[in-house]
Amino acid sequence: MVIEDDELEPEEEVDTEELEAPEESETAEVPEETRPPLFAEESEVFEVPETEPESAIEPIAVETEIPKESEESLESKKSSETEIVLPEYPEDAYPNVPEMEPLKEKIKDFTLSWKQLEATLNDLTVIPILSLEIAGKTPEELLQKVVETMEKPFKFSAWELTMEDYDEETEDYQSEAEVDEDLEEEEEEEENEEKTKEKRRHLGDTKHFCPVVLKENFVLQPGSLDEAAKYREKIYYFSSNEAKEKFLEHPEKYVSHEEPLQAPPLRLCVLGPRGSGKTMCGSYLAENLGIFHIQFEEVLQEKLMLKTERKFGPEFEEDSEDEQAAKQEIKELATQANITIEEENTKKLSPEMQLTEEEEAIKSNLTENEPLPSEILEGILSDWWFKEPIRSTGFILDGFPRNPEEALFLGEHGFFPDAVIVIQVDDQDIFNRLLPSHIEKWKRKQKKKLDRKKFIKYLKAKIRDDMIAKRRAELMSERETKKKGERVVKDEDDVSEEEEEDKSSIDNILDEEFPKEEGETSDEDDEQETDATERLRTELGEKFEADMSSLQMIQDEFERILVPIIHLNGSRKPRIVKYMLNDKVKPLVENRASIFEKCYPVAPHVAQKMLSLTYKYQSSFGYWDPVKLSEGDTIKPVESPENPFYPVIHRQYIYFLSSKGTKEKFMKNPIKYIRQTKPRPTMPIRIAIVGPPKSGKTTVAKKIASIYGLKRLSIGDALRSILNNQPGTELALMLNWHLHKGLTAPDELAIQALEISLMDSVCNTSGVIIDGYPATKYQMDLLESRTIIPMIIFELDVPSKEIFRRLLVEKKEQQSFPYPLHNSAQITALKNSKYRKIIGEIRQYYQEQHQNWYVIDGFHSKWWIWNEVVKIIQMVNKCIQIYLERIKSGKAACIDKLCITPQELASHLGEFGQFCPVSLAESYELFDCATTTSLEFAAEFRGHYYKMNSLEKLYKFLENPEIYVPPLAPYPLPSADMIPKRLTISELKSQFPKCAELQGYCPVTYQDGKQRYEALIPGSINYALEYRDRIYICETEEKLQKFLRSPLKYWNQNLPNKLPPLKEPVLLTSLPLPGYLEQGVATPLIKAMNAVGSIKPKFPFLSIRRSALLFIALHLKAFNPHGSEYTRKKYKKKMDQFIERCELITYLGAKMTRKYREPQHRAIDFDHKLQTFLSLRNIDPFNG
Repeated sequence: MVIEDDELEPEEEVDTEELEAPEESETAEVPEETRPPLFAEESEVFEVPETEPESAIEPIAVETEIPKESEESLESKKSSETEIVLPEYPEDAYPNVPEMEPLKEKIKDFTLSWKQLEATLNDLTVIPILSLEIAGKTPEELLQKVVETMEKPFKFSAWELTMEDYDEETEDYQSEAEVDEDLEEEEEEEENEEKTKEKRRHLGDTKHFCPVVLKENFVLQPGSLDEAAKYREKIYYFSSNEAKEKFLEHPEKYVSHEEPLQAPPLRLCVLGPRGSGKTMCGSYLAENLGIFHIQFEEVLQEKLMLKTERKFGPEFEEDSEDEQAAKQEIKELATQANITIEEENTKKLSPEMQLTEEEEAIKSNLTENEPLPSEILEGILSDWWFKEPIRSTGFILDGFPRNPEEALFLGEHGFFPDAVIVIQVDDQDIFNRLLPSHIEKWKRKQKKKLDRKKFIKYLKAKIRDDMIAKRRAELMSERETKKKGERVVKDEDDVSEEEEEDKSSIDNILDEEFPKEEGETSDEDDEQETDATERLRTELGEKFEADMSSLQMIQDEFERILVPIIHLNGSRKPRIVKYMLNDKVKPLVENRASIFEKCYPVAPHVAQKMLSLTYKYQSSFGYWDPVKLSEGDTIKPVESPENPFYPVIHRQYIYFLSSKGTKEKFMKNPIKYIRQTKPRPTMPIRIAIVGPPKSGKTTVAKKIASIYGLKRLSIGDALRSILNNQPGTELALMLNWHLHKGLTAPDELAIQALEISLMDSVCNTSGVIIDGYPATKYQMDLLESRTIIPMIIFELDVPSKEIFRRLLVEKKEQQSFPYPLHNSAQITALKNSKYRKIIGEIRQYYQEQHQNWYVIDGFHSKWWIWNEVVKIIQMVNKCIQIYLERIKSGKAACIDKLCITPQELASHLGEFGQFCPVSLAESYELFDCATTTSLEFAAEFRGHYYKMNSLEKLYKFLENPEIYVPPLAPYPLPSADMIPKRLTISELKSQFPKCAELQGYCPVTYQDGKQRYEALIPGSINYALEYRDRIYICETEEKLQKFLRSPLKYWNQNLPNKLPPLKEPVLLTSLPLPGYLEQGVATPLIKAMNAVGSIKPKFPFLSIRRSALLFIALHLKAFNPHGSEYTRKKYKKKMDQFIERCELITYLGAKMTRKYREPQHRAIDFDHKLQTFLSLRNIDPFNG
C-alpha cells in the first residue's frame, strides 16, 4: 500500500518553513553556513501543526532577550526590532524566496517519479492506493485511517440492492417453492406474490425498521422498500437515502453483535372523534402498562395556564356578545340605581400581561383552530420522543394528531408511533354520551339569562321609582310655594278638595313624564328545550362528521408511512372496550423483546439437510419444543406420522416445534422461549395402567403412546411379539405347547415375554406404558422379583353401573352373535368381580412400597381423565429430572416419586437414621420421622438418605446440606440407649415390677407448669415411654411427642414432698339420689328437655303437658346410647312422625278460613292433612 500526499499540502507546509527562516536569521543572527540542512527543517515542519506559523511570527524570543528598561525605551526597541516584513505570495503557492528553490525541486521530482510509479503499480498489481489528506489531522487519526483501510477487505461489506439482486431473489424463491411444496400449501391463497416474497425475505437485525434511525434516535421508523441494502446475506430497509448511505459506510455500527438490539418502549397514539372514549382508553392502558399518559390539548392548556390561569377554547369561551351587552347594561343600571354588584370571579388576561409568540400561536390553535407552527410542534414532540424519562418509559398520546397536516408532520420529522389505536363509534353513541351534558349546560345558561332579565327589570323599576319620587317631591315643593303666595283664606273643605286635585294632577303629570314601559319580550322569543336539543344534536352531528372525515385522512397518512393501525369498537360497554383494548395491545407488549426477530418455517427434510451440511446449527434445545418446555412439559416429544415436527429457523439455529400452535407462539416471540433454562436430563418413562373392563385404560394408553412416543405394551402384545419374532426360542416353543392345548399362558412365561419386550430400543429411550398389568397378586410378585417397577401406576376407578352402561352402548353398535363373546355381559361381570376382589391388595402394596399408585376417577369425561393423567406424568417426570440434575451437580435432591422401597430406604439411611437432621442441628430436637412412610420430605445427599419432618426443613436441607451432616453437623445422633422409646401397653406390662418415674405423673405437664402443685397431673398408660432405662407416663399424645423430641428437658425431675390425694373411682349406685340422677340421667334429660322447649309440640286432641311428656319419652328412646341400632332408628322414625302430626295444627290454622272455599281454590295438600288431623281423635300416639 502506498501513501500519496496531496500536492497542495507540501506547499502549505513549506510556507510555514519559509516564515520561520527569516525570523531565525533576524532574531538569532546565525550565519547562513551554520544553518541546518533544508531537509532537516522539512522533517520538523511536518511535525508542526497548522497553527504554528502564526505563533512563530510573534516576537516572543525578542522579548526574552531585551533587558528591562523603562516603558518608553522598551516600546521603541520593540517597534524597531520586531517589525518583520514578509514577502507577498498567493495563498495556495510558495513564497518566492531563494531558500525555497531546493524544496521546490525535490517536490517536483517526487511528483514526477510518483506518477510513473503509480502507473506501474496499477498495471502490475491490484493493490489499492490510499490517498491521505494530512492537513488538520493527528498521527493517531492517520494511523486509524490506514488500519481501517487495511481491514476493510477482510470485513463484511454492505451494498445497495440492485435489479440483479432482485432477479436472483426471484430465482431463489422459485427454487424454494419447488422444493418446499408442503409449506406452500399451508400458506393462504389470498397473499399475492409480493407479500409472499416479503414474508420469505431474510430481513436484518431491525426487521423492516430503519436501523440508522433506531440507532441515532431510538425510534421505530418503517423503512421504504425502495431504499434497501444487503449486509451479511440480510436485507435492511431505510427511511431515506441519507440513512442508507450512513449504513453502507459503517454497517457494523447499526447491527447487533452479541445481544439482540434493544427495542424502544411502547409509543401509541389514541385517536377518535370527540366522545369516543379516548381519554378513558388512554388512561387505562397507561395505568396497566406503567407508562405515561399524555393528553395533547391538556399539554397546550398547561403552557398557557402557567401565565393566564385559565383555559382557552370553545368549551371555555367567555360570554357571548349578547351576554356581555347584558352585563354592561346591568352595570350601567346598577350605577344609576346606586347598587353595588359583586363581579364574577373570572380570570381575564390583564392588558399588561404579554403572551409570547409561542403562547399566542397556542392560543390561536385552541380558540380558532389555527395550525401550530412546525417549530412549536417539534419542540413539544421532541420532549416525548427524545428526552428522559419519557424516552425510556414510553407513552400513550391521547388526541394527536388532530388533522392530516399534523400526521404528515409526524412522518416528515421522524416522530413515528408504534401503532395508532382508532376508536370507532356511531353518531348515535356520540349523541348518547355528549348530548345530555350539552343540554345541562344550555339549561344553566338559560337560567342565568332569565335571572339576568329579572334583575334588569328590577333595576329599571327601582330607577323609575326613584325618579318618580324625586319628581313628586319637586312638584309638591312647587305647589307648596304657590300656596304660600296666595293671600286669600279659604275654607277647610275647599283646602281638602284642592289637595285632592293637586294629588291627582301630580299623578297625571308623573304618568305623562314617566310612562310605564311595555312588558318584556315573552318567553316565546327564547329558544325552547326541544329546539335547543335539536340544534345541539345537529351541531354534534356536524362535528362528528368533520372528525370522522379528518380521522379517515389521518388513517390514510399513517398507512402511507407504514404505521400499523388498530381498530377498536368503542360502542360497547366500558369494561368490554377495556378488555378488547387490552387484548389487542397485549401482543405489542408481550412480544416487545422479539420485535426485531424473524423466524422462517421450513420443511422437516429441509431442516435435516441444512443440519447435515452445517448450513444451520441445531439449537441448545435439540428436539425439545421450547414452547412446551416453558409451559411445564417435561417429556421430550417424539416425531411420528401422527405428530410431525415443525422446524423453524431463527438466526443461525433450527428449533423443532411439536405442533402448529406452538410454532405460531414461537414465531411471535422467540426471545421469550430462547432465554429460558435449557431442558433437564431425561430418562425413559415406565407407566402401568390398570382398571376394570370398559374403564378406558387402553384408550388412555394408546393416546399417551401416540403423543409422547412411548411403546404401548400389553401381555398379549408381548406374547405375540415372541411368537412372531422369535419362533425358534425355547420360550416361544413353551408358549406354543400351552396354546395348542387350549391353555392360557402361565404367568411365569408371560413375565419372561414382557421382560424381553421391555428390551426394545423404544422402551429404553422413550419409555413404555404397560396396559392392564398386573392384574393379580401373583403377577405383582413376579414383577417385583424381576425388578420391573413402573414409575407411575394409574388406576381408573369406574363404578360397575357405568361399566355395564358402556357395554350396552358398545353392543348396540356391533353385530350380535349367538355365542358369548369376550365382551359379553357375563364375562364382563366376572372380570369386574374378580378385579374388585384383587385390586385392593395390589393397591395397598404399591402405595406402601413404592408410593407410585394414583387413583383417577374414570367416571368423568375422557378430556378430564386425560388432563389428570398428563398432570401426574409431568409432575413425576419433573421430580425425576430435578433429582438427576441436582445429583449430577453434587447437590442434595428430594427422593419423592422415585419408587424407593422401605428396604432400600433403610439400607441407604444416613448417620441420623429416621431422625430429622435439621431439627437436631438447629434446636437439638429428636424428630422421629419413622412414624410416616411417605418420602415427601426425604432427600438424598452423597449417596445417603435423610428424612425431614416438614417442608420448611426440607428446603433448608436442600439449600445447604453440608451444615446438617457430618463433619459440619453441630450435634451427632445420640446412642440408641440415649434415645427415648415409646412403649405399647403390652411392653409396659412386661416391664413389671418396674415402676414409672414421678409416681406416674406426667413429666411434661409438670415441667411446662413450672413444677407447681397444680401441674401434677397423672399420666395415661397409653402414652408411656422408656428413656435411660426409666419409664415415664405422659398425659396426652402431644405431651408424649414433646418428651420424645426433648428428653433432656423432662427426664430428670423430683416430686415435691406434698402430693395431691389419689383419685379413687366411686360407684354410681353408692351416690345419693340427687347425685345418682345427676350422674346417670341428667345429660339425656337435659337434651330431651332442650329439644321439647325449642319445638313446643302439641299433638292433636291431646293436652300440651301430655304432648311434651310423650316427646321426651320418644327422644330418650331415639337417642339411648345403650340401645341397639335398630331400636334407635325405630324410635327416631316414630319421633319424626310425632313431630309431623304436631305440625298439622299450625298448618291448618294458617290455611283454614272462615268462609267456605271450593276444593279447586284450596291448597293441594289441604284436604289430605285435614283428614289426617280428624283421624287422630282416638288413635294412640305411639302405636297409631
